[in-house]
Formats: sequence, C-alpha cells, structure tokens
Amino acid sequence: MSVSRLIVGLLVLVAVLAVAITVAAVGLKATDALVANAQERRFLSDQLAEEMVTSSGLLTRFSRAYAATGDERFRRHFGNVLDIREGRLALPAGYESGFWDLVITGDVPEPTAKAGAKPLEQRLIDAGITIEEYALLKDAKVESDRLAMIEADAMDEVTAGDEAARARATALLHGPEYLAAKAQIMEPIGRFRDLLARRTARELAEISDWSDLLMWFLMTTSVVMLAAFAGLAAFLFRRFISPGRRIVETAGRIAAGDLSARNRIAGRDEIARLAQAIDGMADSLGDALEAARVQTTAAESRAAELDQERARSEKLLQNMLPVLIADRLKRGESKIAETFPEVTVLFADIVGFTEMAAQLPPRQLVDMLSDVFGRFDELAERHRLEKIKTIGDCYMVVGGVPDRSPTHCQQVAEFALDALSAIAESAAVTGLDLRLRIGAHTGTVVAGIVGRRKYSYDLWGDVVNVAARIQAVAAPNGIQVTEAVRVRLQDDYVFGEPVPVDLKGKGTVTSFSLLGRKSG
Repeated sequence: MSVSRLIVGLLVLVAVLAVAITVAAVGLKATDALVANAQERRFLSDQLAEEMVTSSGLLTRFSRAYAATGDERFRRHFGNVLDIREGRLALPAGYESGFWDLVITGDVPEPTAKAGAKPLEQRLIDAGITIEEYALLKDAKVESDRLAMIEADAMDEVTAGDEAARARATALLHGPEYLAAKAQIMEPIGRFRDLLARRTARELAEISDWSDLLMWFLMTTSVVMLAAFAGLAAFLFRRFISPGRRIVETAGRIAAGDLSARNRIAGRDEIARLAQAIDGMADSLGDALEAARVQTTAAESRAAELDQERARSEKLLQNMLPVLIADRLKRGESKIAETFPEVTVLFADIVGFTEMAAQLPPRQLVDMLSDVFGRFDELAERHRLEKIKTIGDCYMVVGGVPDRSPTHCQQVAEFALDALSAIAESAAVTGLDLRLRIGAHTGTVVAGIVGRRKYSYDLWGDVVNVAARIQAVAAPNGIQVTEAVRVRLQDDYVFGEPVPVDLKGKGTVTSFSLLGRKSG
C-alpha cells in the first residue's frame, strides 16, 4: 500500500471520527439545555404551589377583615381571589409581590381583566407536573375550597347586620373546624414538593447518565484516533527506516513534552510532507499550550479573587439581612415579600436624646449609641428576635419574623425588660442620664426586601404604626403595650391599670404598662 493511499484512508477515518466527536459534543451541549429545562419546570411548579398557599392566606385575610369591619371591599376582594384561582379573571401583573396591599390602599385598581385567564389547575397541568403531583395539589385545593366555604358562611353571617351575627362570624373564622381545614391545606402541598424534588432528581440523574455515555464515546473516539496515527507511524518506520526513525524520534520527544523537537526534513514527497506537518503541529501545540498556560494562570488568579469577593459579599449580606432572607437572595430570589399574620413589633427610644446630642461631642455621642445598641443587639440575639433597623436613637425589633415563633410576644417582653437593665448598665458606664421609652404591639405585618443596590429588610402595616405611636406615650423607663400584647402576656407578667391614650390616626386606644414578671 502506498503512503498516499494510507494517508487518504487515514484522513477518511479522521473525518468520520471528527463527525462523531462533533455529534457527541452537540449531545453534551443538549444535556445542558435539558438540565436547565428540568430546573425551570421545577421552579414554575413550585411557584404555582406557593400561589395555592398564598391564595388561601388571602381568603383568610379578607374574610376575617370583613367579619371585623363589615367593609364590602374585603368581600369583593375575597371573590376576586377565588375568580383568579378558578380562571374567571386573568392573573394581574405583580400578583406575587404585595398586589392586594396596593389594591386596598388604592394604588392599583382591582383586577377586572378576563382575557388570557386560566384556572390555577390548568396552569399546573401546563407546567408539566405528573398525575400523582396533580392529585396532591388537587387535594390541597379541595381543602382550600372547603375552607373558602366556611369563610363564605362567616361573611354571610356578617351580612345579617347585627352584632350577634358578627360575633358568630368571628367565632366561625377562629373555630376548630376552620383551623383544622386551614392545617389540612399544607400537608398535600408538602408531599407535592417532595415528589417534585424527587422527580427532578431522577430526571437529572438520567441526563447525567446520558452525559457520561457521551463522554465515554468521546474518549473512545479519541483513543481510536490516536491508534490510527500510531499505525501510520509504524508503517512509515518499516517503509522508510532512516527518515522514519527520525520522525518517530521527533514524535516521541514531542509526546514526552519536548515541544522544541523538530524533524527538519526537506523535500516534497509524502514522508517529507508528513515530517513537515508534524513540525507544524508541534509549533501549533506549543503555541496552544503556552496560550492555555497563560489563560489558566489568569483564570486561577481571577477565581481566587472571586472567592474572596464572594466571601466578603456573603458576610456583608448576612450582617445587613436576616440569615434566612440572605440565603434566599443567594439562591436567586429577587423579590421577597411575605405576610406574617401574628408578630410583635417593639420600638425603644432614648429619652431626651435630642438635647443630649446638642450637648455631647460627636465621638462621645456615637460611642454612647454604639454601647447601647450593641447591648440591644446581644439581647435581640439572645431572645431570638430580628433587629429591623435603627433610626437615630430609636431601635426597632420584631418577634416572629422571618422565623415564625409561637412565643414571639413573650420574647419581645423579655427583651423589653432586659433592655431597661441594659440601659441602666450603659448609664453607669457612660455617666449619662440614659432612660428609655418602649412601646410594643401585636398583629399582622408585611415583610420584604426593598432596594436594588442597597438591600433593606423592612416591615409595613398598621402594627408598625401603632407600636411606634404607643412608644411615644410611654413614661421614661416605661414599657407601654396595647391590649393585644396584654392578652397574650397576662398569665406570666404584671401590668398596670388600663390607660386610654389618643394615637394619631387611631383615636383612643387602651394601653397598659408592662411592670415585670410574675413570681413563680
């Protein structure tokens, strides 16, 4: 067999192998798209399941608001939520980010669009969930519908118009049947999320197996290609001993890593051209390896810098935000807003701070605030509370956000009592007349992230306003709380006599002084 024919045969083989490698590479690229698709379907399905939970919470909120106020807007909003879930109204833009709070305040109109409306069940089917997963979400919807019937019955009681009817409605919305129906919604939702996670894991495992097969095929093809070149080298060695030895010696040195080795054989015959081709390959390989070394060095340096920046960013993020919220931001969530139906908000303000600030040097003033707020930070961590922010000399904490806690009110009470001891200790250290006014209130808030470049975790709602205003009427070194707080703490703590106070925008509100813990 002539050298030319052997080379032609080798080229055909190399071309076939190149096509095979290209096909395998395209297949590996396709596996990336399959992984992204599986993750996207899981995210969409989980988001729709969360919409089911959110709609149930909205129905509870509006039915209770209607029972408490008799305001027809809340009954109308209740019907709108059901219409959106059943596909009678289209899902409004921004529905997952405090939409109904904006509707209530009049910032956005009520939903009326019907074009493009789809029931929540249909959107779940479109998301590609399995029959078993759909059955679980169907169970959750059945429980939610049963809860909605109880809520509708309660609102019908309120429509009767007398106080007895309103009392019956309130009892119905807080009764054992209602609470049991509320609890039954989350069980199938949890099982659905478990099934969704396992199905996604199986899909990813299958994609990984296919990727491994393609990688094995690539490696095998590469080995075959190397074997073809080795066969040609052996043929040339036998056919042309002198130039063949030189070519083999040069190729061996190149294979050993000596990229400076060259054949340097002149001529235009096949052997010469092969030797020259090997020399050119060595040149290209040397250039490629040098370029790869430079790029690898740069990439390693950049990777180290990125790791340091990532560590600094994560530490800063955890100092600015609650740990749970920081973790959700790192997982890719950009819009975080939730309703917390049962939390306690506390404001603590230093008495006479404005006059003190006018008299103290700036460094002494900052040192004093740092000492006081540092002690408060330790108390907040000890009592498992979340510090929201400081505004001048005002310190704001909340219990039950974002970690929901059944003892949030007791935790805030313990913080308030310990804060009075802490301010006394700080006064003894600094030699200043430091006293506090503390106010607290319990109820429902909306909590979420605001800002794009500088994140801030904040609370909104009537509870925040009442807590801030009740703090303003507290006596120096006094803790003033609302009736909602006293009801939750009266078994374990001592309170003063009820004191009516006028709060801006709220009228007359009954407040109490928290005096201390009950003995025993």
